Amino acid sequence: MSAAKVNIEIWSDVVCPFCYVGKKKLEQAIQQLKAEDKVEVIWHSFQLDPDFPKGESIPSTPYLSERKGYPIEQVKAMSEHLRIQGKSYGIDFNFNQALTFNTMDAHRLIQWAKTVGKSDALKEALMKAYFTDGMDLSKKGNLIAVCKSLGLDSDKAKKIMESDAFEEEVQQDLYQSRQLTIRGVPYFLINESLTISGAQSDEIFESVISSALKEVKAESNDSSEGVCLPDGDCK
Repeated sequence: MSAAKVNIEIWSDVVCPFCYVGKKKLEQAIQQLKAEDKVEVIWHSFQLDPDFPKGESIPSTPYLSERKGYPIEQVKAMSEHLRIQGKSYGIDFNFNQALTFNTMDAHRLIQWAKTVGKSDALKEALMKAYFTDGMDLSKKGNLIAVCKSLGLDSDKAKKIMESDAFEEEVQQDLYQSRQLTIRGVPYFLINESLTISGAQSDEIFESVISSALKEVKAESNDSSEGVCLPDGDCK
């Protein structure tokens, strides 16, 4: 880890809407503080539903309704609230088209992209493909296509998909999340001391990053507003 920069480690899942919002809030705070060259963002894997069948996909709204035990209309109302919130950060949430899938392969590709300096770009592209474009990311061909759209080596991506490459790195991140007792995502760990749990307010992001930039010891924020839990509950 670089001593010259603020290190921001983020645990998140591709299918977590608050992770997408949190990513944008972080980027906005960094931009507001003119700290683009003073921070290093490190993406870590987290799976909200690791037991979801691989190679399958189902519409997200009924899936969340069944998993949470909420009526469909309640899930739709929650999704609409998120859709409106997302607009403020340039996110076009399209929950009606989103297809839930097992995110292990997506995480393996992000781990690979990390080795060539494109993990942030791939994370963004996969979230857009899922939340906005309604792309079926349970299909390996679609995951490879997203990689190719960023200039990543599609042949290499295909070989990764046909093997278990980078699964160990994903499992290491999952293990570390348990060691940190991370119960919901997004989870931000700044310089191994400050934390932000969930898509907190813009002011909290700016305050915590500012404190880290000034090397001021600040108390962790442990609130869990704007967080997605493994049981499928986003609050």
